[in-house]
Amino acid sequence: MKFGLLYEMETPRPWHALSEYNTYWEALAQIELADRLGFDYVWEVEHHFLEEYSHSPAPEVFYGAVTQRTKNIRIAHGVRLLPFNFNHPIKVAEQAAVLDIMSNGRVDIGTGRSTTAQELDGFGVDYDRTRNEVKEALEIIVKAWTEEILEYDGKLMKVPPRRVVPKPIQKPHPPMWMACVAPDSYDMAGDRGLGVLSFNFNWEQVQLMMERYRKACAQRANQIPKVVNEGFAGVAITHVAENKEEEAIGLEGARWFLHNVAKLFEPLVAKNNLYSYEYLRNIFAMDIDPKDASDAELKEHHMVVVGNPDEVARKLENFQRAGLSQVICFKQAGRIPHANIMRSIKRIGQHILPYFNPHRTIATEETLVPVTTKHA
Repeated sequence: MKFGLLYEMETPRPWHALSEYNTYWEALAQIELADRLGFDYVWEVEHHFLEEYSHSPAPEVFYGAVTQRTKNIRIAHGVRLLPFNFNHPIKVAEQAAVLDIMSNGRVDIGTGRSTTAQELDGFGVDYDRTRNEVKEALEIIVKAWTEEILEYDGKLMKVPPRRVVPKPIQKPHPPMWMACVAPDSYDMAGDRGLGVLSFNFNWEQVQLMMERYRKACAQRANQIPKVVNEGFAGVAITHVAENKEEEAIGLEGARWFLHNVAKLFEPLVAKNNLYSYEYLRNIFAMDIDPKDASDAELKEHHMVVVGNPDEVARKLENFQRAGLSQVICFKQAGRIPHANIMRSIKRIGQHILPYFNPHRTIATEETLVPVTTKHA
């Protein structure tokens, strides 16, 4: 089982002049440490207008810095938004190709359509077209990467003959993934030959979706990438602590994150019933607002992996037994201080990564120049 980090670039209020500066530079230091300790992936989202929850509208820019500060960790988009009003597919292909060059072939690209009214309405996206736009965008991206001359004649987009340069280092192209929340999205990912980025926080449902995805993979009829990716990655809020005080800090970060991510869906529920409240409760496996959950209730949550190294390892074993190919650790949650996140990453490198892969080589003694948070 591989290990990744997820970054939303969360920036909770109250803000000051350097709030976002600190968020980005602290993330860069955390990723550099994770690279040295042997983490396999870093994933960064693309979101727009999501105050506090995600200040990450341009992951391709941040990743330019990551390519030069890391050596081994895979640099993965989780995800690029593919409805046409967000990103033209040729631009997505070009930007990923440049990142692949600058990272010496370490790019993965996850794709999705957005699940928030704030973003969809802000960019004037037609809800009814999103899935068809994403499908055509995926086809165009693969053609741009692999064909000398791109030409595309789709129902929604047409591209005249053009030579798209540069091409990615990885041949035939970087691994491709798809964000999955709704049950039928797992079917689409399997049918198209895309790996799954599961953003479901209900462990029972995640296991059911793994089974559903495997069936779709076995019956695949509409492969889009040249090389199939059958990886299944799941997100867990992960914080390794050495004492109860640090554990409480991690649980408060989980509480903030789960409460705020649930709020993001509410406008879609109210607007057009794309999601029901029952559906949202099922996604988060909680009958109450997470902000009202006790520490004990949060610690019992399957996808909140907070505790001492032994407790964290035991919870992660459940993911490995079920067949999860990668656990994506969400660490920059809410107001967890940078110093606590760095200590947690070090503990994962010292205790968790070797436990799940005893042959992994980890440079635990390497030191980093610390990032000094600037205060306004």
